[in-house]
Amino acid sequence: MTARRETAMRQHTFSLYNLSANEIYFRDYAVLCQSTLNEDQQLKIKGRVNICSKSLVFVPNDIRSPMIKILYEQILKFEDSRKNEFSLTDSTIISSSDINKKNSNSLILNCSSVTLMAINGRIEPYTIIYDTHRFDFEFVHSNVEDCLSVVGQLYRSTTLPFPQQVMMIKSIVQGRLKMLKFDLKQLKDLYEKILFEEDAYVIRPLIQNPGKCLLTNQCCYFQALNNINEQQIVTYDLSTLIKLTKRRYKFHYIGCELQFKLTDQQPNQKKILYLVFDNESICTKFYDFVLAQSCVRIDLTSFENMTLRWQQGTISNYDYLLYLNDRSERSFHDCSQYPVFPWVLRNYTSTNLDLNDPQTFRDLSKPIGALNIERLERLKERYTNMSLPSDHQRFLYGSFYSNPGFVVYFLCRLHPQFSLCLNGGRFDHPDRLFHSMIDTWKGVLTSDSDVKELLPEFYMSSQFNDDEDYEEHHQDGEFLLNQFDIDFGIRHDDVRVGDVLLPPWAENERDFVYKMRLALESDYVSQHLHEWIDLIFGYKQRGEEARQTDNLFHYLTYGVPDNHIPTSTEQYDEQLSLETQILEFGQVPKQLFFMPHPRKLTKYELEEYKEREKNSDINIPSASIDNDNNEIELKLIRPRIQSLSSIEQYDLGQFEFDSICRLHKTAVRRIVPHPLLPSTHLLTIGDDGFLRNYMVDRSKIDTFYFISSRPLTCLKSIPVYVSINTTERCSLAFIGSYDHSLYIYNLETGTSLLSQVLHDDIITDLYITNRSTPTLLCTSSNDATVRIWSLENLISIHNDSYIFQTNYHLSSIIHMQYDITFDSSCTCMYVLEEHCLLTVGCQDGSIYICNFQTGGILKQLTSTSPSLPILSLSLRSDGLFLAYISSRAVTVVDIITGTDVFTKTCLSDEQLFNTLFYSSHMLIIGLINGSCDVWNLRICEKIYTLNISDNISITTITYNDGMFFFGTNDGSVHSYVFASRHQLSI
Repeated sequence: MTARRETAMRQHTFSLYNLSANEIYFRDYAVLCQSTLNEDQQLKIKGRVNICSKSLVFVPNDIRSPMIKILYEQILKFEDSRKNEFSLTDSTIISSSDINKKNSNSLILNCSSVTLMAINGRIEPYTIIYDTHRFDFEFVHSNVEDCLSVVGQLYRSTTLPFPQQVMMIKSIVQGRLKMLKFDLKQLKDLYEKILFEEDAYVIRPLIQNPGKCLLTNQCCYFQALNNINEQQIVTYDLSTLIKLTKRRYKFHYIGCELQFKLTDQQPNQKKILYLVFDNESICTKFYDFVLAQSCVRIDLTSFENMTLRWQQGTISNYDYLLYLNDRSERSFHDCSQYPVFPWVLRNYTSTNLDLNDPQTFRDLSKPIGALNIERLERLKERYTNMSLPSDHQRFLYGSFYSNPGFVVYFLCRLHPQFSLCLNGGRFDHPDRLFHSMIDTWKGVLTSDSDVKELLPEFYMSSQFNDDEDYEEHHQDGEFLLNQFDIDFGIRHDDVRVGDVLLPPWAENERDFVYKMRLALESDYVSQHLHEWIDLIFGYKQRGEEARQTDNLFHYLTYGVPDNHIPTSTEQYDEQLSLETQILEFGQVPKQLFFMPHPRKLTKYELEEYKEREKNSDINIPSASIDNDNNEIELKLIRPRIQSLSSIEQYDLGQFEFDSICRLHKTAVRRIVPHPLLPSTHLLTIGDDGFLRNYMVDRSKIDTFYFISSRPLTCLKSIPVYVSINTTERCSLAFIGSYDHSLYIYNLETGTSLLSQVLHDDIITDLYITNRSTPTLLCTSSNDATVRIWSLENLISIHNDSYIFQTNYHLSSIIHMQYDITFDSSCTCMYVLEEHCLLTVGCQDGSIYICNFQTGGILKQLTSTSPSLPILSLSLRSDGLFLAYISSRAVTVVDIITGTDVFTKTCLSDEQLFNTLFYSSHMLIIGLINGSCDVWNLRICEKIYTLNISDNISITTITYNDGMFFFGTNDGSVHSYVFASRHQLSI
């Protein structure tokens, strides 16, 4: 049992938790206080009066005297020391000119009630005295006029309707922030460069504290508007920053959370700094400035590919749930978006906990509210009978699974100040407090208004070496102990509320959280956790899927469309209603998945395939398209398995530089193997308008063709038999251009067979079918279309070979079948004909997966870097995974589930991405700085960085017969021999 903490203190410590939730503290003054509360009404008590947005708080120096809170709305009148009254009942603003400056330096007020807090320093419910009392605050070092000018405005705000009150307080805060000047003497270094200075709020659970945020090239500083901290300016060293996350605060993307690694040099620095700015533009500016600093070294790889790593068992269920909560905008610093974890057990009565018995566990495929059929039927009946303005406003549950009240419910022992702050200085009724695990479990099974899930604290066990996820260090299960000896009261059964009563199978609080964690990591939960993820973070979270799975909550918990920053009184009224709803009911997490989440592989599956992965490629699942319904059907769910014992097992191969040759005056755009000549012959096109035949083994150009005065964009080359009865063959090259035209060349004769305008803008990519009859040409363009053309007047297919049509005459190719029209320019295209898949990347960051035969759009994906153009994309040979790249991110997505299984983002403008090469196990990312990062997708690790050229962008990457070829922006082709024990599957 953890030793009890002493509560005695030498002096009061004023905290923002002594105020109402989100109340603002402005400043304090040293005063001598006389009041009718004291038996000796002439006694002057030394202390400080704190000016807050809704109250005055007197904090005596002597802990034996209670802190006194006086709400502005309870103040009847002010007086000066000469008995001049200043009535506030008519809402007049107190002016400093109303005070006789020579004879008065006291603030005298009468109030109808007062609140007493922390009597003798004890943590206990506040005492409210409903009686008229008089207070005389004599200012020791300051002039009372300074106080009156603020107090008068704040009192006036309490007489206004609530929206106007909030607007007025915000104006007062903004006015005082304008007067707050950052003390440049506090800069860490004389040579620091100031990059950013804006008003901001520091966010902690239930509280917000205004101030100035100043960012330099070395540090982030926050100067509070008040002196609530020991140091008014807190310094955060950017070199210790390990994580930077944008946050959604009250449904607005205006927050940034910074996590730092504590060092001996910064003993007073907080681990977390959560800042909220006035608008999204300022927030984004701050975020970009932080990432741009050379001293910032954030390791993003530790948070990449988490879904894949979880599936393969390299990270725990606990870590993955924390990751999902983080990605869905949930933070330990925001009680309305506190991380949510599932109930996984339903056995809280037996003496032994059998984790091999499925009956021990809760059904994770259902929300808490649907676990009890009888309750669910009652709720459905209420849902059916609801009369609301629109059908989408109907809800099944009037409560939510995570909200500030539930956070306070579970943490009332560890953080009793949360409860006092949220509940107006009171603890809840003893019968409603968190008293025992079995009672709480019964409550969520039976009560129509209780569907809460759990908190991460229930699974934080130091025996799993991950107790650093919480900002402060706490002992295992500490939140279950009444460590401050608080009198929470007596329940109806005459039992005093103390420590939480644990299940019989738990020896103590440490053993309880340890076994809870064992349950979370158990095989049963691992095989069903994806079902709960679908409910909370995935495709069953909202809409029709939520309705069908009985997972529908109050519509405001999902946010509102176009939730802009309010500017008018009417908008404030609407916004404040929403924020009140948030504080009461909480917020649905940001939706992360739009298709069913993949399940985790079992230990048996990992062992079963371990040897296969060592020796050969494993069976790959196949997907096919239902052409009638435009749906993807997964025919064999046999996930790729890898041994995790040794990285060396997955050595992809070695790259060895072979040669370099400059072929074009400007950028190389495509490199393809010559279809007839040996593998050492390549065809290349460039921005200079030339097509060149390059002999790699001799590092020289064999032949070249001038195609167009405009840059060339795409290239395909095929071998064609001259006739069906001969072995004579020639090569045809199909070339797209900036001039909207397609060019077809016979490379053996050097003659042009066709030049035809196919689109209204640049042709960005093309593909020639090798299975269909007639032979088709597919083209994409910046005119936002993909078009299908017939090549039947030129070639046909016989025995899987292309053959010239007898006496062919090609004046033009025929537009046929369909156009696919998109909302944005098509920047790239990839066709996997054997799986009937057509994928298109667009200028606005959208990715479309289409049925190649019908042109129907099967699925639309949103890039991990929205609004940035998709530069290149590629499908894996089995058609299950798609890799795409923008200048800021490269992602591999499981197209069946829509799950991102690999993501890599760039951190600086010097390392922007430009192109990619993708095979089943290898991903190569070409950068604008002339390097290429080679990733092994079996172990999700970067294994090489190839320095191809010095600060010259990589434009295209091609593999052919044991060699890689890298085109660059200066017109060069760099050749590398690739030696591997495994066959590279393209």
